[in-house]
Amino acid sequence: MELPNSSIQQIKTKINENTSFLDELGESVSQRCSKVQKKLNAFISFDPQFIAEQIEGIKNTVHNSKNLSLLGVPFALADNISTSEQKTTCASKFLATYQPPFDARVTSILKANGAIAAGKTNMNEFGVGCSGDSSYFKAVKNPCDTKHTSGNGAAAAVLTGAVKLSLASDALGELRQAASYCGVIAIKPTYGRISRRGLLDYASSLEQIGIISNSTGELAAVMETLFGYDPEDVSTLDAKVPAYSLMLDKNTNKIHAAVPEDWSDAPYLQDHIKILFQEQINKLEDLGIKIDLISLPHFRYASTAATIISAVEAFSNLANYDGIRFGYRGEAKHLQEMYTQTRSEGFSSKLKKFLTFGSLISTANYYHDYFLQSQKMRSLITIELDTCLQKYDLLLTPTTPFTAPKLDHPSPMNGELADPAGFYTAAANLAGLPALTFPVNGSGLPFGLHFMAKRENEIELLKTALLLEKEISFQKPEFDI
Repeated sequence: MELPNSSIQQIKTKINENTSFLDELGESVSQRCSKVQKKLNAFISFDPQFIAEQIEGIKNTVHNSKNLSLLGVPFALADNISTSEQKTTCASKFLATYQPPFDARVTSILKANGAIAAGKTNMNEFGVGCSGDSSYFKAVKNPCDTKHTSGNGAAAAVLTGAVKLSLASDALGELRQAASYCGVIAIKPTYGRISRRGLLDYASSLEQIGIISNSTGELAAVMETLFGYDPEDVSTLDAKVPAYSLMLDKNTNKIHAAVPEDWSDAPYLQDHIKILFQEQINKLEDLGIKIDLISLPHFRYASTAATIISAVEAFSNLANYDGIRFGYRGEAKHLQEMYTQTRSEGFSSKLKKFLTFGSLISTANYYHDYFLQSQKMRSLITIELDTCLQKYDLLLTPTTPFTAPKLDHPSPMNGELADPAGFYTAAANLAGLPALTFPVNGSGLPFGLHFMAKRENEIELLKTALLLEKEISFQKPEFDI
C-alpha cells in the first residue's frame, strides 16, 4: 500500500490486520523523508532510528488500537513546537543545539494516539514570515518547482507524501500561505481551539498552531484529536469539541459567501491570480454557493496592523534570548558586550530588522501613534468581520496575492512595512477566527482559495472544503521524489 495515497483509516486498518505492516510503514516513512530532505531541505531534524524506535513502541500498544485515533499516522512538526526527543531550533543559530525538556501539548496528544513523529520541519527563523529563506539551515524548496520557495517545510512534507499531516504556527497567515504555495489544505482554527503550550511563539496574541493535510477527512480526524481545553494554557477555549468526521456527512444548507469588493486592490496581486480567482467564483456559483460582493473598509489594513502588533510582541517575547539562560552565547570581554555579540551573531539579519522595528514602535515616541492605533484597528476589523459573518457563512478571498516567489530573486515581501503575502490572511489572526485554504490549479504553480468563518465554526470550513474536494478536482503537480 502506497503511503501517500492511503487514508488515516486505511493505515489503521492495515496495522490491525497485520502488525508486521508497521515495519513496512516505518521504512516507507524513513525513505520518503530522506528523499524529501535531500531534494527540498524540508526537515531540520530527521532520524530514521527514532522512527524505528517509535514503531517498536507502537507494536506493544496495538491491542489498544480502538483508543488510538491516529494509529501509525506519520506526522511532522514545525521546528518551533517543542519535542523532548528531538531538537527544537526555531530555524535559528541561537537555538541550533537546544533540546527541550518536555513535549508540547500537541506533541504529547499525537504520540498518545499512536501517531509517528517523522521529524521537525524547516521554516523561517522563529516563524516570522513565509519567505522560506531566513532559516539558519538554508532555504526550503517547493516540490512543484525547486526554484521557488515552499514557504515552510511542513507544507512540502505533506504534499510529497513524506507525512500524512503537519503542524505549524500561524501568526499572520504563514501556515496558510505555505499551503497555498504548495497546493495542500490547511486550517488555522479559532484562537484557543488548540493548546499553545510548548509553542515557541513570537506573537502570542496572534499565533495559533494549525494543521496541514491532503484531505478534508484527515483534517477533521486530527482536529477532533487535538482540539480541547488545556488547564495549563489559559488561552485555550473550554468548549465542547464537535464530532467533525460525523458532521461532514450531514446535508449542508445552501452556502452564502461574501467577497470584499476591493479584493483586487492587494499589493503585488498577479494578473493570473486575478483571472483565476474570478473563474473560481464562477465555479462556486455553479455549485450553488451564493456569493455577494460587500464593503469591508478596514480589511485592507489588517496586514499592516498585524505586522506592527507582532513586531512589538516579538521584541518582548524574544527578549529572553540573551545568551545567559540558554542558547547561543557570543564571545565577549564583559556582560554588555556579551549581550550585543550574542544577539548580533545568533539572529539572522531579517529577524534583527524585525526586532529593531518592534523596539522602535515600543518607544514612547511611536507607541501611541502606531501600536495603539494598530490595536484600535484590530478592534474595528474584528467588529467588521463578526458583523459580516453574522449574515454570511463564509468570507472568500484568494489566500495570497501571488504564487510561490522565486528563491534567487528579491521577493515582493522585501522592503515592505507589512508583508504583502498576508494581505488576505492576517485578518483572521487579528480577530481570532478560523480560516482554511483550499488548493486550486493555477498556470504552473498552485494557488489557494481562502475561507473565513465565524469563531468556533470550523465545521462550515470543512463542509465547504469537502464540497470543493468532490466537485473541483485538484491535480497535484508532478514532482520527482
